[in-house]
Amino acid sequence: MEKMVSVYNDADYLAVYKQKRKLWAFFCIVTALYLIYCGAWLAFHISLPYKDPMQKLAQAMVFLATGAYIIVIFPYMAIKYSRVRRYYKLIGFLSSGLKNEEKNYYYCLEEKSLQKDNIDVIGCIFETWNKKKCEWMDREAYFDLEKPLPPFESGDYVQYITQSNFIVQYRILQKQALEFEEVDEDGNAINEAEAKNEGETEQSAPASESTNENATDKETTQEE
Repeated sequence: MEKMVSVYNDADYLAVYKQKRKLWAFFCIVTALYLIYCGAWLAFHISLPYKDPMQKLAQAMVFLATGAYIIVIFPYMAIKYSRVRRYYKLIGFLSSGLKNEEKNYYYCLEEKSLQKDNIDVIGCIFETWNKKKCEWMDREAYFDLEKPLPPFESGDYVQYITQSNFIVQYRILQKQALEFEEVDEDGNAINEAEAKNEGETEQSAPASESTNENATDKETTQEE
């Protein structure tokens, strides 16, 4: 039996931690430069005589620096740093949070523009049998798009462990253990034999039409 494949490892945690520290260091450096710049202009403004024309220059330079700082830092911290911070918290929570282990039949991947905890994900659709309703039910688990997708095929019997509905470990217990039936628009299962017979009927229809045309041509020539 195959071993459980871990989606995340210690190297991922360390890499995200270093990236988070670099982004925070950049923020601190830019903020420190901004404060030093504004402090220098403030000291220059205070040293000027009352109603000196140069006061307007000092005020304008501080306003420009403040606008540039807001334009750069706010999107930077709200988008890039926030995503890295959430990803860092997610990976750190995987080692201590509650996990759920399941065994279901894999059906397909469902691409969607979805973010779970500000992280781009793709939906893994599994089929599980509901004993109470006596029918198959969909079970969706999320998979991180920054990681290589699992080598699942439709019908594989998969054991997987989820954390906050993220797949963190998985293994294939049996390849193509279940065959899913195709369903038409009315929700009825399509039988392969019926589909084959329909195809043969469609193919034989043009042939019969051509035979009837040839017979009609022969009758016409005989009458002439």
